[in-house]
Amino acid sequence: MNKFIIIIFFLISNSIYSQVEIDWLKLRDVYYESEYNEELYGYYQIAHFGETVESLDNKEVRITGYMLTLAPDEGIFVLSENPYADCFFCGFGGPESAIELRLNPGYDDFLMDELVTVTGILRLKRDDVSSGVYIMDNATAIKK
Repeated sequence: MNKFIIIIFFLISNSIYSQVEIDWLKLRDVYYESEYNEELYGYYQIAHFGETVESLDNKEVRITGYMLTLAPDEGIFVLSENPYADCFFCGFGGPESAIELRLNPGYDDFLMDELVTVTGILRLKRDDVSSGVYIMDNATAIKK
């Protein structure tokens, strides 16, 4: 009986502390509304997230995508659903198809459009117009 309880405890604790595997379709559960920002004297698109995405806020997740090395010397990386030539900056998809990465120190050098799997803490940004709608803190990237 004790072995059975230990096995159940191990399985439950393992699932509690493991990251959530997500895909880009799940991140599409977002819509945007124009709101006036008095500090910036203009209207801006503010993200509103559905329940699916809200449940991921501040959770450790894992997702695979294309590494965009925007300013590698400054540590500016973005994980994208699409390669650079097809990313949302160029008209494919929207802001929900990219995640701003804050990589842990000691990361590898990456090539533009290198396929990687990234693990980290997903943060949802609702009203900060200076960044993307998704940011991943404490991120670690593994080359495919």
